Amino acid sequence: MDVSFASSGAMSRAHYSLVRRVETATSVQAADRVILDEINTIQSTLEQPHLSIKVCKESLILLLYSAMALSVASPGDLSFAFHHAVNLAELGESILDKRIGYTFCLQMMPPNHELHLMLVNTLRKDLESTSIGRICLAMDILMQIRSEDVAPAVQSRLRFFLRDKNDSVRRRAHTVYYALFHRDPDHVKRLEELLTHAGDPDIIPSNLVVASKLQSESMARLLNSHLHNAWLNPKHSVYTILRALREGRMNLDSRNVPLIFDVVRHASLPPTQALLDAFALLSTIPSDVITEYQAKLSYSPAAGIRHLLKSSNANEQYIFISCLSFLDPSSWAGDRPGNPAVFDEWEVQEIIKLLNSHDNLIRKATLKVLYSVNPSIVATYYSQLTQSVRPELSVAAKGDCVLRLLDVMEVQCQEDSEQYAKLFKELFAIVEGDVQGRIETLPVLEGCVDRVLNRVRDADTISRISLVTALVIPLIEPENRVGPTLMVVICALVCEHCAKLPISPVEILRGMAKRLVLFSPSLQDVCLLSMLRLSAECSEVPEEVIRAVQELSRSSGRYIRNRCEQLLSFARQRHILTDIISREPSSSLPDFLSSLTKYQHSSAGRSSPRQPSSESPGSLEVHHPLSVVSLNKLRYEAYPTPQPVSSLKNLAGQRPDETSLRSPGNVGKGVSKEGSTTMPPAELENTVTPGELTLAVAEHWLESDQAAQVHEDSKTVALDDLASRVDLIALDSPFIADHVNTRPEPDFEERWNSMQNSNLRGWCEASTDTILEVLRTLQLYMRVIAIDQPPFEGEVKVLVHAAPADKYAALRLRDGNDEGCLWRLRCDDLALRMTIKRLLEGM
Repeated sequence: MDVSFASSGAMSRAHYSLVRRVETATSVQAADRVILDEINTIQSTLEQPHLSIKVCKESLILLLYSAMALSVASPGDLSFAFHHAVNLAELGESILDKRIGYTFCLQMMPPNHELHLMLVNTLRKDLESTSIGRICLAMDILMQIRSEDVAPAVQSRLRFFLRDKNDSVRRRAHTVYYALFHRDPDHVKRLEELLTHAGDPDIIPSNLVVASKLQSESMARLLNSHLHNAWLNPKHSVYTILRALREGRMNLDSRNVPLIFDVVRHASLPPTQALLDAFALLSTIPSDVITEYQAKLSYSPAAGIRHLLKSSNANEQYIFISCLSFLDPSSWAGDRPGNPAVFDEWEVQEIIKLLNSHDNLIRKATLKVLYSVNPSIVATYYSQLTQSVRPELSVAAKGDCVLRLLDVMEVQCQEDSEQYAKLFKELFAIVEGDVQGRIETLPVLEGCVDRVLNRVRDADTISRISLVTALVIPLIEPENRVGPTLMVVICALVCEHCAKLPISPVEILRGMAKRLVLFSPSLQDVCLLSMLRLSAECSEVPEEVIRAVQELSRSSGRYIRNRCEQLLSFARQRHILTDIISREPSSSLPDFLSSLTKYQHSSAGRSSPRQPSSESPGSLEVHHPLSVVSLNKLRYEAYPTPQPVSSLKNLAGQRPDETSLRSPGNVGKGVSKEGSTTMPPAELENTVTPGELTLAVAEHWLESDQAAQVHEDSKTVALDDLASRVDLIALDSPFIADHVNTRPEPDFEERWNSMQNSNLRGWCEASTDTILEVLRTLQLYMRVIAIDQPPFEGEVKVLVHAAPADKYAALRLRDGNDEGCLWRLRCDDLALRMTIKRLLEGM
């Protein structure tokens, strides 16, 4: 908030200060802490006796802002402020004071609160006031209030205001009367008679809102009868009546069609909304009536909007194509004898160009219009767009292209779910086919996943099951290639509809198990969750599925190992899994994961064999990256000055028992109180030096990245290979350096912003320090920026540089509250990006 107090619009200095502190907080949690502290301060203020109206008003505004600005935390019980709000509404000296009191009660007070009767009594007093402002304020509040006690208390007074001479009072009275009594046929009939028999034409505009809500034939006749007079009489607004007819979903009288033609003919005069209303009302008239009037008047409504086609303004383009969509194509496309084409050839080309608009709404509306004219136009566009899906496209460009293809499919298929599923599978056979590359390197197109899931969710029950079944079939056919995006869609749909599908859940499990090794760890996690849900529908999980999960567990990182162990455990405890599923608020995959997590938290304190941990679903056995050595138990006293070591080979060449770590109880023996080492040579061998510790960590990570178990005798070979390329000085001795790098340090923020099209993010269950240790095993130039240094304060920044290819990767790390780490990665080079991503996902 870089504005001064005078320009901020804040009510007081305290209000301005609070907003500044919230907006400048370093995190969402920090902002919530500021707000909660402010709520406690406000409570202390309101508990003081003899508060002035000014202090009460300022405190309620601050409290209202605080309650609505919280992101994660709850404001708690605010009942301490309710009686102050009711008193302010009752005793407020100005309309603003009373409005603040009423607004606080509306937003924060429960409808059944004991003070609600006092609030209703205050509203009744304001209705009986002689002040027009107070009467209008009371009716504004009555439009929003939801209480059974209100209607009887204000009914008689509202009837009096229905015929009031003041237009502001009368208009509000009609609206409030409808809001309170629209479920009572007698009251609705009385209101209709009042509006229908209103003698003064000046009353009509103030009644339009209520007339449109009544949606009765008498109201439609009323509005249609006054429409012509309103167009001729400058006192009234025909545009307001058109809006009332459209919002009330009332049909236009065919006798008023020439009037609508006049409205469109003067398209430069009415506001753009009036154009949309006029064309929407024309859509309620049969096309033959429109054609008849076009012949009589020698004019087409489509000609009245052609000037908008020349505009480069996206809003005007949208108005043009929306108005055109309300007309039957026969009235302007020239595809019927006697109906000449309204647009010239170049104008038709301009309409087709709208398919390439940057605005998604314009593209969709244009597709519908062109499809109604000639479906072959849309089919040709679909074919051309399919050819543009090339492997070299970026993830964002490919996602945008596929979303456009899905838009075309929705127009072509409409409600035909089977045809949609067929086209979808054909499309992704191209988007994720062999030409696009290896499956494990293909990205998940998140926008496409959302689009398909929404399409399934919006379909009726029969169409939904048919669509899901057609999408799942490729999974159970081994010869079909299933890419990451299609796999995510299938996993989500299977989890939600597995109990209703005609396909056997055992077959679906087999299909998923065969493809597990083809995907990245993040997608493997989704597959395993879906398989976990499917296993509840199987009387017995097939043996080949068990073997596939066990093989994946042996070759994966800690998180996936835990998920595999979780699947293997629950496969033998179906009753527990069934109980977890019964607690789901819905059958979706996220809700299943939520119920699973809640079960883990609830059972974390109980001792149970093979009980999944609350942090990472899986067995109790946790393979920490640093499990080779317990860092918490090492006690370093005073080490002698590190001696330069030329190469790791000197250390790696020793026998395994010479370089292995000793038990924690032996560490630190023989150290004197003064800090000097007094250990004899025999006991000195038991001490873990910093270099040996670093080597042990590096050795463990090299082993954990292998796909299969490595024999003990191969460890020394791997260390020799590493030692040939890495100098121990670079790892554990900062005092000796062979050379100094004199090149300028690259700017992290500049590199980060330059790679905004190559984004990856995820969650790692290792700490920031552990991640940095792992990244050092890449043997690339790495610059680390501390958490309290700009840019992006609060996060550790890492810039990795692959010197030979001059490629950069920028990584941001934020420690979580549960010993995990949220990471964000940007890197334009695919090979480097995938290397770092697999390191992070393998932890």
